[in-house]
Amino acid sequence: MISPAVDAVAGGSLLIDARTLATLLAVSPATLFRMKAAGKIGPRELALSRGCIRWRRDSVERWLAASEREGRLLDRKTWQALDENTNGRPSR
Repeated sequence: MISPAVDAVAGGSLLIDARTLATLLAVSPATLFRMKAAGKIGPRELALSRGCIRWRRDSVERWLAASEREGRLLDRKTWQALDENTNGRPSR
């Protein structure tokens, strides 16, 4: 299920750009890229072309839901292990 917050910010698209993800996380785009470089953004990005990256909206939504359950933002390593164990499905 798509959360209303993600739906409102992402405008219904399947991919989310850096500005939209930064808005969802309430950080600046520059902070988002620092977080990405440090491995703190769980879902992997898709490089559409040089300098054009996006994140899958469903992956971002699952990551944020899992982070909320954990009470902290899950880093890439933790998120990948969790996502692999659930085969990409949200845990219940």
